[in-house]
Amino acid sequence: MALRNRLLFWAAIALIVLALAVWAFSPRPVDVDIVAARLGPMTVSVSEEGETRIHDVFEISAPVAGRLERIDLDAGDCVYQGETVVAVIRPVAAPVLDSRSQKQLSAVAEAAAAAVTASKAELDRVRAELDRATTDANRYRLLAPGGAISRQVLERSEAEERTLQAATRAAEAALAMRRQELAAARAALRPSSDSEEGELIDVIAPIDGVLLRRLRQSEGPVAQGATLVEVGDPEEIEIVADLLSEDAVRISPGDPVVISDWGGPVLHGKVRRIEPFAFTKVSALGIEEQRVNVVIDLVPGQPADRMGHGYRVDVAVEVWAQEDVLAAPMTALFKQDRAWSVYRIEKGRARLRQVEVGHLNGQEAQILAGLEEGDILVEHPSNRIEDGVLVRAREELRPISNGSGETESEAVQLSASWDTAVSGCDFLIR
Repeated sequence: MALRNRLLFWAAIALIVLALAVWAFSPRPVDVDIVAARLGPMTVSVSEEGETRIHDVFEISAPVAGRLERIDLDAGDCVYQGETVVAVIRPVAAPVLDSRSQKQLSAVAEAAAAAVTASKAELDRVRAELDRATTDANRYRLLAPGGAISRQVLERSEAEERTLQAATRAAEAALAMRRQELAAARAALRPSSDSEEGELIDVIAPIDGVLLRRLRQSEGPVAQGATLVEVGDPEEIEIVADLLSEDAVRISPGDPVVISDWGGPVLHGKVRRIEPFAFTKVSALGIEEQRVNVVIDLVPGQPADRMGHGYRVDVAVEVWAQEDVLAAPMTALFKQDRAWSVYRIEKGRARLRQVEVGHLNGQEAQILAGLEEGDILVEHPSNRIEDGVLVRAREELRPISNGSGETESEAVQLSASWDTAVSGCDFLIR
C-alpha cells in the first residue's frame, strides 16, 4: 500500500513537471495592435501651407513731392471711396540757397539785367531809324505826284519803312523776353516763405475698404510716387498656396479644397486658378524645388470674418475621391519583396498576405485585391511578427481615421460657437 502511494505521488510530481515544461517551452502569442479593413469613401489630397491675401491691394502713393502731414488713420480703419482723406501733402516750397548757389543766381540775375539794358538800347536804335525812314517816306509821297522823284525811290523808302517797323516789333518782343528772364532770376533769389507754398493736396481713398498697412505716419518730406498706405476690401479674401509642380499638374480649376489650422473651424473652398509660371524655391532642407502658385476661393457663407491679409492656413486640394472603396490603414502595410503586404489575423495567427494597392493618401491605401471588408490586420508589425505566429490583440479594435482631424459634429460645434465679429464699416454690413 505504501509502495502504491509512493508511486502515485511521484507520478503526480512528474505530470506537474511535464505540464510546467510544456507551458514554459510552448510559443506564447505576441501582443499586437489591430485595425480593420473598411469599405467607405476615400479621398486623395495634395496638402501644403498657404497664405491668405486680399484679391486687390491698392497702394496709395504721393501724387506730388512735398511735406506730408501726420497720418491719423490706423491699420483696420474703414475708408470710403471718394470721401476718406488718407493723407494730406503740402507742396514743397523753394529750397534754401547755399552761398555758392546764391552767387550763381546773382550772376544770372545781373546778366539778365544787362540783357534788358541791351534790349532797350537796341529798341531805341530801331525806333530812331524807323522815325527817320517814316519821315523820308512821307516826304517822298508828297514829291512823287509832281515828278520830283522817281517811282523807284518812293518804293525803296516805303520798303525800308516796313522793314524797320518789323525790326521794331522784334526788338520790343526781345525786350519783353529779357524782362521775364530778369524776373525769373530775381524770383529764384527771393527766400522761400509759407505764403508762397501751394494749397494742401488731399489724397483720397480710391475704394471702399479698410487700411491694411500704413507705411508712413509721421510728418515729413515725401517724394513723388512714394507709397503711403495700402488699402483693400476684406471681403475679397483668397488663398494662395505654392505647390510642387508635379502636384500642381494633378489639380484642375474647380477642385474642392479643405482649409484648416488657421485658428477657426474647418473651411471649404475651390481652386480658381493654377498659375502657368513656376518658380524655384529652396526648401528647409536646402533642396531647390519648382513650385507653382495655386489660387483658392472660399465658399461663401462660412465663418471666416476674422481671417485677414497674410494669415497662414493649411490647404488640402482634393485630386481624387470615390465612394465605397475598400481601404486599409497605411500603418498596417509594408513592403515585402517589393510588393505591398499585410499580416491578416486568421484564427489567432498572423498570416502574410500580399495585396494590390491603388491610391494612397498618407493615411489609407485603396486595396484592389488581397483583402475583404472586415479583415483584421496587424498594425505596425514588428520583427517578432512572422507568418503563422500566434498573436493577441492588445486592445479593442479602433476605427480608421477619415483624415479630417475632427468629426463632422465637432466641426459643426466649432462653427456654431465661433463668435463672428461684424466689422463696423458700413459697406461691409449686408
